[in-house]
Amino acid sequence: MRNLFAVVLGVAVAMFAIMAVELIGHSIYPPPANLRLDDPKAIRDYIDNAPFLALAFVPIAWAAGSFCGGAMAAMVAGGRRPQRFGVIVGAVLLVASAMNLWVIPHPAWLVLASPFACLIPGWIGGAIGARREY
Repeated sequence: MRNLFAVVLGVAVAMFAIMAVELIGHSIYPPPANLRLDDPKAIRDYIDNAPFLALAFVPIAWAAGSFCGGAMAAMVAGGRRPQRFGVIVGAVLLVASAMNLWVIPHPAWLVLASPFACLIPGWIGGAIGARREY
């Protein structure tokens, strides 16, 4: 039960970190005021014309979330190898990012970056979180 809680808490921390980084990205590169989120064509046009750095905040946010959530999951998890829970959090974020990429069309480089932005930081965060000493 503790390990399930560790994964749920890790994903919650990851979502908070993702929202924080994306909030920073939207403050630097705000979307157009007249952008309708219920219009798929308008969203596609915005993504096609958005600056590279505006889109780069997406995998940066995924990486930050995966790292923070993976570290938290590993800190809370029990057992002999708690670092694996960082990878589990990264895998959950990878599935969520794949769903996002499927619903909203993104450039190919962003699709290719998503596994690296989710799994590797989750593994690193899990390794750091597993080094807890208390």
